[in-house]
Amino acid sequence: MQRGASVNRGGLASAGFRGSPARTTRSFIRGGSSRSHIAAARAAVSETTGEAMPAETEKEWTKRDLRHTSAVVICPPTSTWEPIQRIRAVNDKSYTRWMPHINLLYPFLLDDGEDEGNFDRAAAKAREALRDIEPFTVSLRTFGHFAHAKSCTVWLHPSGHGEEADDDDDNGSPEASGGFRNSADSLPPVSDSVMATQAALERAFPFANDLSTISPAGFTPHLSVGQYDDKETASEAESAMNATWAPMTFEVDAVYIISRAGPDAPFEFKARVPLGASAGASAGGVWRRGDGDAETDWWTEVYSPPPPPEGARCLRPKPKRRWRGKKRGGGRGGRGRGDPGA
Repeated sequence: MQRGASVNRGGLASAGFRGSPARTTRSFIRGGSSRSHIAAARAAVSETTGEAMPAETEKEWTKRDLRHTSAVVICPPTSTWEPIQRIRAVNDKSYTRWMPHINLLYPFLLDDGEDEGNFDRAAAKAREALRDIEPFTVSLRTFGHFAHAKSCTVWLHPSGHGEEADDDDDNGSPEASGGFRNSADSLPPVSDSVMATQAALERAFPFANDLSTISPAGFTPHLSVGQYDDKETASEAESAMNATWAPMTFEVDAVYIISRAGPDAPFEFKARVPLGASAGASAGGVWRRGDGDAETDWWTEVYSPPPPPEGARCLRPKPKRRWRGKKRGGGRGGRGRGDPGA
């Protein structure tokens, strides 16, 4: 430190200091490394020296950063869950871990807490990407199914509502849905607004394009309700559900970033990112768990579904596998494994 420089109570040199601001910042935050302390130190240095601190270089995300421990999703409100959960409790292997949802980006980024701030950055980036997407209504009127290598997944089809549902759109054709659905049934056009929301998010996070590249058909939005051992039983279940299902609608005014702590842990809502240019005031309208606000809205609740009935698919023993959701780097080896029916 140069002679004549004084040190204030926070450990920062006064304007007489001519050393490295970065070194001063490190000295100031010696007791911790959280982003809030770093920001405070940078602000203090700028105030005392009159010079702006250079901004921290933010890490560029790549596919190596993706984890199957998180996702960006559309979720219907809990007021609509009962008929969905009644089906899922019996048939869905992910019933105890995933809330009812439509995946938009999955896998997504590691939930690394406040020190690294992946979700803070991601929520802000998603907010900007979705400013031009106004809230919209989705209808859940019919079921379809995907055929996997060793099983089939039955799912609710998110279609448009009102004028959007009447559009002349070929998204509901067998070709547009990749031939995944039962060819004997006819699905209404998929919601254009859901497609636009996913496309806007993928432009903001181009490395998180797994759902668009998993099939030649591209992104196929769906809300999974169960898995079946073969196509015949899946088709029978699909037909039975379509015969008894009461169509429902819900408003989509936000998307959610969710994450889980381990392979058997339930997903939690970690951030709510509103749609449209006029949503919210503070922090651009983004809600983050732990913000300190009164957490009384449905998305602040911990996912804890009623116990599944005896014989439910989610109670079947799962094959043992190595959990690698927290491992960093190493290409796909650090990304863990996903849920094919999610």
